[in-house]
Amino acid sequence: MDDRLIELYIQRGRLRERIGAQRGQLALELAPISTALHTMDRTRVMLRETRAWLYNHPATVAVAVVVLVVLRPATVFRSLRWGFTFWRKWTRWRVWIQAGARAL
Repeated sequence: MDDRLIELYIQRGRLRERIGAQRGQLALELAPISTALHTMDRTRVMLRETRAWLYNHPATVAVAVVVLVVLRPATVFRSLRWGFTFWRKWTRWRVWIQAGARAL
């Protein structure tokens, strides 16, 4: 083989190693951005699914609006806050119980 061609192959190998190292470093540096973009993508999907659900269930939405208007909004929001708090505690307990079951 020609010495020039061998030198080019060696240089090509070094460049590929350098590119690989740079890609690894870039992946580490962009990890927070990747997490934020992933969260944004999940939020967009959730909003799209919510909008589709609202369009497919207009009667449920109408009943919810009527309940909000007939009952006092403060009562409805207090109930929603209580329900949300209960739901959060339940999900935390469920995760805790599942982790305990896996440990057994």
